[in-house]
Amino acid sequence: MPDADIGAHGWMWVGIESTYGTPLDPSDGDAALGIYVPILSETLMYTEPDRYYSEQIRQETMHSDVKQSYYHVEGEIVMEVDARYMPYFMFASRHTTTKTGAATPWTYSSVPAGTGTTYPGGTAKGLSIAIVRDNVGFLYSGCIVGQYAFTVENGVLRVTMNMLGLNEAPFAGAVPVPTFAAPDLFGADSHGVYVAAAGTTPTFTAFDTTFNGFTETVNHNAEPQNRITRARSASYIKYGITEVSYDTELDFVSRAEYDNFVNLVKRALRFESINPGGVGGSWAAATSGFRITNYNTVYNTYETSLSGMADLVMATVNGRAIAIAGGSGYKMECISPTNIP
Repeated sequence: MPDADIGAHGWMWVGIESTYGTPLDPSDGDAALGIYVPILSETLMYTEPDRYYSEQIRQETMHSDVKQSYYHVEGEIVMEVDARYMPYFMFASRHTTTKTGAATPWTYSSVPAGTGTTYPGGTAKGLSIAIVRDNVGFLYSGCIVGQYAFTVENGVLRVTMNMLGLNEAPFAGAVPVPTFAAPDLFGADSHGVYVAAAGTTPTFTAFDTTFNGFTETVNHNAEPQNRITRARSASYIKYGITEVSYDTELDFVSRAEYDNFVNLVKRALRFESINPGGVGGSWAAATSGFRITNYNTVYNTYETSLSGMADLVMATVNGRAIAIAGGSGYKMECISPTNIP
């Protein structure tokens, strides 16, 4: 009997597919086409929600047969945001992603795709994701990011990504030995939040120093679709409305932002992480960085109260980003050493 293992000995590999849904397999000569990605956890799985059990009447009181039904791949990947790996996941989503720069580091920019309600579509790409659990290989193909949730955890920027995919299969060959680059995490001295008047080119100046925590969610409301094609795997991924929101807690120091909530005043907001960080750090001088800019936001809720004698007076805030004329409602950017053709 083989020994059970802990998660520490597992690993994940990601490759961008040249043809959407056609898997790249790191056990079969494709390892150099992708990258080994360090993660905190994953829950990718073969999902068959409607397995068919026959209720034929045969003078029996139990189901008489079972047939496999349609399936797809779904699950979450939780990881620390590292600029080396984020561009792979930026391409595999409902965005138009471009790369600028002549040499390392390159800058990747993702804005909402103007068209495309299904996947594949536009310039977006699919991912093959290889997972090894207790030295057993699982290969998921046609994978895309349906939702991102960026948050600061103990001073470190993390992301939880909801993934959807088309196919699952075992490795074709032997499990390869992974190689990982040195980590480049965004720590407590990397982050800043800017607030300004809404616009396509907002003027961000000094940090807003009242933010206590920050979470931004980009949800494409993606759903797998199965069609009658003599195949059980998903045919494609359907996108719904893209919903962008943020949650935070603010030091309540004046009525200014509360009045903006009441009067529906639009604001621009940017969360930015850079390395090297510190007081003198800047996006222009960063060797790696990640930021998300919301060009047109509105407070959805703004709640403040006296919670206790010794408690700080805080505001609990939820905001939403909406479209803006002449530009994009939001943009994700990554300064990265990774060169994706």
